[in-house]
Amino acid sequence: MKSSILRAGVTLACALGLAACGGGDGDLYLSGAVYNVTKDGLVLQNNGGETVKVTAPYTSFSFPSRVSTDDRFNITVKDKPSNASECTVTNPTARANYYTIAQISVSCTIKTHEFSVTVNGLTTSGLTIVNGSDRRDVAAGTSTVKMSAVYEDGPYGVTILSQPAGQTCTVTGGDNGKGSGTMGSTNLDGKVVINCA
Repeated sequence: MKSSILRAGVTLACALGLAACGGGDGDLYLSGAVYNVTKDGLVLQNNGGETVKVTAPYTSFSFPSRVSTDDRFNITVKDKPSNASECTVTNPTARANYYTIAQISVSCTIKTHEFSVTVNGLTTSGLTIVNGSDRRDVAAGTSTVKMSAVYEDGPYGVTILSQPAGQTCTVTGGDNGKGSGTMGSTNLDGKVVINCA
């Protein structure tokens, strides 16, 4: 009889104070840093249950519910942004304490796409074109220039750094008709054109 009353008392105490009995929010926020994320779509999950969406400015995450010290966590990537080839969690699983939580981070690898420029009418030397920090010296008679790959959803902008001897070249094409735009989800080959005369 005495043990039944004791069990009832323990049950009632748990009902009134869930946190003390392991059933509510704990004392630690399950959070971490985020790297190489540039758009919505990254969703993280803990222990196959609670999820969190990583939103702008895409630098960190924090699960809504706190965990208690010594609770085991296992953070996985449920969904990744459309422009990421993969996303990985560093130190995804451990027993929660201030040290282990501080070691968690997520990093994504952004897709890149090939980028080439069409050249028409180049008969002399001296043409140099750039796309950001990517520089190419273009020889006479060249019809295609392969530039460095560009990150998906990243900007591109081809400009002429120096004109060839005795000719004038202009840049056309791209999203804005002047050789600039945003890289889509496929290779950008021949859509930027340099015409020389």
